Amino acid sequence: MRLVVATSWDDALLQGLAGLPVLSVFGKLQADLVGGGRPSSVLPAVDWEGMARHIALAHALGFRFNYLWNATSLGDAEYDAGYVARMEDQLRRLVDIGIDGLVVGLPWMIPLAKGVSPDLEVSVSSMLDVTRPREARQFAAMGADTLIVHHSTNRDFAVLDEIRASVRCDLELIANNSCVYQCPYAACHQVSPSFHSREDSPRLLEYELFWCAGRYAADGGEIIRSRWIRPEDLHVYEARGYDRFKIAGRGRDTAWLLRAARAYAARSHPGELTEIIGMSQHAPLALARRRAAEGGPRAAAWAEIADDLAPIGDLHVDGSAIPENFLDFFVRHDCNKLSCRACGYCAAVAKQAVRGGPALDADAPAHMPSAAMFADLLLEAQPPRG
Repeated sequence: MRLVVATSWDDALLQGLAGLPVLSVFGKLQADLVGGGRPSSVLPAVDWEGMARHIALAHALGFRFNYLWNATSLGDAEYDAGYVARMEDQLRRLVDIGIDGLVVGLPWMIPLAKGVSPDLEVSVSSMLDVTRPREARQFAAMGADTLIVHHSTNRDFAVLDEIRASVRCDLELIANNSCVYQCPYAACHQVSPSFHSREDSPRLLEYELFWCAGRYAADGGEIIRSRWIRPEDLHVYEARGYDRFKIAGRGRDTAWLLRAARAYAARSHPGELTEIIGMSQHAPLALARRRAAEGGPRAAAWAEIADDLAPIGDLHVDGSAIPENFLDFFVRHDCNKLSCRACGYCAAVAKQAVRGGPALDADAPAHMPSAAMFADLLLEAQPPRG
């Protein structure tokens, strides 16, 4: 087992990870030239000096460090030769302070990174949606050292087997993502953080999260359909040639990250599963309540959304109530060829393991804020600086 763990930029995290099977930690500045897969608003603050010290401590403890350049769009800035030159300069600076790897969100960044530092481990981000064997082979042919397989594929075992058989490069699975399975907002939500994590971007909460939160609030079965991996099930993936697992949670504090890493290292977390999976769905509920309490012309609309999302606050998953052979169903069935309405497997598991969430129509649309309310998702006027 090799764990790849998000950092909170707290040295206590690195010290707490000592002795665990951690290969590397990963993170990025709150805002930088390229941007990444999470908006600045959820990322912990660090400056260049603090990042250099943190990386040095990681190395002293035997961990590698991966920096994230996993924006999936630069808004055509790459057509400006001056901008690309600045990217190369920033990458040289990152290499100088000791990064061991770079996670990229655009394919042409692979040769760019290798041109700057041939020994740098270049990983293809899950934001590039690697879900098929042919994609994997082509990224490997470009020179990628590691492919982070998109989390939506975590229970598509025939596909995972073929991807593993197709490439010799390293493969990484995200263990604790809580995104809604086959979310209609997935494609745009993999692009939007690119524009919300740069040096000139304002802090905001992305509107796409409201769909995700709304689905969780309306149907407790969604949390079972989501493609997280239980610590108890890591052996299923290891038997198929996957032994590198990412512990996501760059917006989480040190205690949360340590709990998640220790659970996966121990291959066991029989208690509350929401303690170790992402659960970014709580953020829209908190902001809706805040905007409703502040008053204003849209307060009533925000109050209605807050009421709709309220079940998220009481949503719990008893890991011990999930069947020991939970994954056997997915080995035998292809969810891409099944309707959740006709299947009912995850809904049946939810009845046993999920508390606090209703079990309603698996296809019902979630309550979204109107476009007129998007301005209220801005959290502050001044953009964060790297």
